[in-house]
Amino acid sequence: MDKNIVLAVIFGAAAVVGAMETVYQIYRLTVMDAAARGLKHPKLWGLLAANGNNSSGLLLYLIGRRNYPMNSIDSRQSVVMEKRKKAAGIGLVFVAVGAIGLLVCLGRVGL
Repeated sequence: MDKNIVLAVIFGAAAVVGAMETVYQIYRLTVMDAAARGLKHPKLWGLLAANGNNSSGLLLYLIGRRNYPMNSIDSRQSVVMEKRKKAAGIGLVFVAVGAIGLLVCLGRVGL
């Protein structure tokens, strides 16, 4: 088996793992934010925000939350939110590196 194909599979897996991590972190951030703002059904808002190819659910949540100010958030929750934001950023880095590596490997193979 050609090493470029093996590398392409590894980079593809890294991109998929990064995408899954980013979606999960967006879900958890939205649930925490919706609960802190006092919105009804925060898990549903999290699913809406994490769902969709064009992030329409996230945009809907961001528009809808403007009417609800932050009521109850303590320092521990804000630290957890910052960690989740960083984890989502790391997931995006995995997606970018995986996609670039996948394209380079497939380009070298000739696919």
